[in-house]
Amino acid sequence: MAQRYYQVWLLFLHLAVTGGCAQLAVRPPTPAKDMDVSGMWEPRPGEHFYVTLFASQTTPRVPRLTHSWGTLVHVIDQPGGQAPIIDSQTISWMPTTLQIHPWRLHVEKATNLSLYETLDDVLAKGEHVSQWGPYECRPELYYRTQVQKEFLESGQIGYQMIDTVGEAAFRGDGCDCIHAMTDMDPEFSRNHYPLIRYGESASTFVVRQLRRKDLLLNPSQTHCWLSTCLGLDSYPIIHRQ
Repeated sequence: MAQRYYQVWLLFLHLAVTGGCAQLAVRPPTPAKDMDVSGMWEPRPGEHFYVTLFASQTTPRVPRLTHSWGTLVHVIDQPGGQAPIIDSQTISWMPTTLQIHPWRLHVEKATNLSLYETLDDVLAKGEHVSQWGPYECRPELYYRTQVQKEFLESGQIGYQMIDTVGEAAFRGDGCDCIHAMTDMDPEFSRNHYPLIRYGESASTFVVRQLRRKDLLLNPSQTHCWLSTCLGLDSYPIIHRQ
């Protein structure tokens, strides 16, 4: 009986993460997807915007030991050969306990980690880290991320790893690490970002979406100097194309 219940539960979970329930799930009311981005398509002279995506997972891949996050960077050139002004925004959505429970179908208190807090946490758990970029991007992406980060950190929503079922899907008061980034997409809802992709496959898909929507400038070029400026050279990171 217990084995039969487990099999039914796995089938239900599979349908949920592959999109069957995603179409009905309530998305959190982030203002990022509805913001006016007029004039944010091209950068102003002397300004540059970059995005870099990350993923972590173990080998073999275990859902509770995977994570996806991203960092957006705004660079302002300075006169006279001075160092540029660099500002960064990171979305790295995790439960405050930093322990992920795939089977938990209610929302729990969440936190948005910094880039370095995230790296320290996943590496301590034995996960390997992959990075895509940094790529130069449209200003729109940076400013949407800024608004989304403020929304996440406002305390209005929490964390739920499988957010297409349970409390998060019914009330729209929680999300996982992937949808914490993609919920600001004004064009596609959650059913376009199914949770069958997680870890490296999720971050790869997000990068492809950014490229397809023309949000990356010259996506074949990566700006490794920016990773050095962010202090990432001291971390064991695998660079992906």
